[in-house]
Amino acid sequence: MDSSIPSTAPGAVNGDSIMAQTSATFLRPMWGWANGAVWLLALAVLAVLAALRGAATLGPPSARPLFLVHVLLMWALPFLFLTRQGRREIGLTGQGNGLVNLTWSALAGASMALIVYAAGMGLYGESADNWCVSIRDSFQLTALRAAMPNVPLAGLFAMIAVPALLFTPLGEEFLFRGFLHQAFARRWGAVVATAVNSLAFGLIHLHVHGIWRDASGFHIHVVSGALMVLAMAATSVVFTLCRMRGGSLWSAVVAHASCNLVMIAAVFYHYVR
Repeated sequence: MDSSIPSTAPGAVNGDSIMAQTSATFLRPMWGWANGAVWLLALAVLAVLAALRGAATLGPPSARPLFLVHVLLMWALPFLFLTRQGRREIGLTGQGNGLVNLTWSALAGASMALIVYAAGMGLYGESADNWCVSIRDSFQLTALRAAMPNVPLAGLFAMIAVPALLFTPLGEEFLFRGFLHQAFARRWGAVVATAVNSLAFGLIHLHVHGIWRDASGFHIHVVSGALMVLAMAATSVVFTLCRMRGGSLWSAVVAHASCNLVMIAAVFYHYVR
């Protein structure tokens, strides 16, 4: 018997004891103080990463490198916090990466991108309330084209799209569909875990459209910002379903990358054609 798990008379193990014991196989020993309340640890990690992202995107230009720091921390999450068994439990290792699963995931992600793009254009057109306009502005296409006049549009598109395919899909899936989802699923089940990871995913994207800062201070798009959060939450549900259908976190990564690629392509094509 593993000496780290206390022996108990039959029938005397309560739910909290069982939760603590199973959490011990999920978290690395250095995080043993969180056994039995992994969801609280996951929320604390989310709060720290959200603060870093907020500072990077809404703070002064000198804070921009914090975005890379928060992405690297998301990449490292499974290895900083989870045991090998924990990484298997979130779907980081194991089966489920077959071509059929990954193809369906890519199609699901692309479909959500087109739905979100069409909703923004249909509801708000060319106005500042359109999240597609906010995404376009984040590309800083005018500045890029002025700084690199000899670079073809395909090259500019690659400069924008490649980081969006490599950085955030990995980190955000490790966090939302991986660590955060499983921390809540272990305590309250998959439905609650999906709701939590989806709402958190939507809210953490308010910096894309909803909250912004300029020389006059902070501003908010109340209605369109709320709609964008709901759109991102719905997209998160699809990513979660891809992860559950494929039995692998990599299915969600593929869906996320496909979603980013199609959204960037749609916005880029609309505004530079």
